[in-house]
Amino acid sequence: MKKLLLLTLTLLLVLSACSSSDDKEKASSNDKGSDKDKIELRFAWWGGQERHDKTLEVIELYEEKNPHIDIIPEYSGMDGYFDKLTTQFASGNAPDIIQYGGNLNDFVGKGVVLPLDEYVGDIIDISLHDENMITAATFDDKFYGVTLGTNAWGLLLNKTLFEEAGVPMPEKEWTWDDFKETTVQLSEKLDGTYGTGYFDQDGFGLFTDQNGKILHEDGVLKIEKQDVIDWFELWQDLREAGAVAPPEVQAESSTTPEQSMLVKRDAAIQIVASNQLSAYKNATTDELVLHPHPYNERGSHGASLRVSQFLAGYSETKHPEEVAKFLNFFVNDLEATAILGNDRGAPVNSEVRQAIMDSADETDAAIFEYIDYVSSTTDTPFVPNLPGYSETKNLFTQVSDEIAFGQVTIEEGADYYWDELNKILEKHR
Repeated sequence: MKKLLLLTLTLLLVLSACSSSDDKEKASSNDKGSDKDKIELRFAWWGGQERHDKTLEVIELYEEKNPHIDIIPEYSGMDGYFDKLTTQFASGNAPDIIQYGGNLNDFVGKGVVLPLDEYVGDIIDISLHDENMITAATFDDKFYGVTLGTNAWGLLLNKTLFEEAGVPMPEKEWTWDDFKETTVQLSEKLDGTYGTGYFDQDGFGLFTDQNGKILHEDGVLKIEKQDVIDWFELWQDLREAGAVAPPEVQAESSTTPEQSMLVKRDAAIQIVASNQLSAYKNATTDELVLHPHPYNERGSHGASLRVSQFLAGYSETKHPEEVAKFLNFFVNDLEATAILGNDRGAPVNSEVRQAIMDSADETDAAIFEYIDYVSSTTDTPFVPNLPGYSETKNLFTQVSDEIAFGQVTIEEGADYYWDELNKILEKHR
């Protein structure tokens, strides 16, 4: 009897061990299956800390609603962003989801951007998007990216520094002469702070537009070398008057709001895109105000409504449909867009834009007011960035620095810029 009882207990233990082992193997198998079904999407963008925080919050929200998706963030400042991206494309290792600026056309031309036409309607809803923003992402009748917002170039004035200097804030319709007088006064009355930073290539674009010209059409220049000379002469005059931060100070600055000349109080005025107001305000306790670019004798400030950024997919992504779903979520989901607000510009989805306007805080209201002002005071058309944007921007900065440091004359710099610019455009045409 005892032997029978002992045998029964032994069998029960063996069966229990086998069952436990089977359960563990089954659980392990299920875990592995779960991991196997998980989809990873890499998402690259640039910006300041506020944009990073908001974007990460939206990613977390998307992952909560789509537990089978892991979004791997790859974010940085603007400096070096496209150089890194170009290297990733060359090695076939680019992120699945990528933020672009006005240079989307460059990368479409290289064949590295995912066409989205087959996903429009069923997955990506653009029915409430502004038509001109859809057109801006369409090349050769193919749609390549959702527009993240619309904005306008303008100036950001540090009102606190104006008050410390005892210099009155300018009128909206100020002239280049007013600009010179104001910035010289700021430089003279503020210790270690200059009136303005240099406006670089973005400012040159405004300068071109306000003179009734466009920079290019499909990569063919519509300006003359004299326009370049006029721009460099304008800033050389301002530099000699003491209005502009010296080139060594300019060189140490960054496009990231936290490290900008305005926030570091190296300059009281800086050129910005309107959607950057919030990021700059959150980086300083000083009071900042969006203000129009100086008017010229034609009565034009040169600013226009333009695409802030695009969000697009990598042509070689292994998960194009999942990429399309995320793009749709990023620009159309009311919960996600409430988090993003105006950070990348005024939303192009009319329903989303109205929701943000209805709950706009002081900063958002200021952005909308500025955009309305530009919209009502300009007839300047939207012109995409020059082809080879990173190269042309670096070239413009290089020549501007050489002139500012006195290494070349304006004529020499303009000649070199003109020749090299045409070579770049020819290469990308």
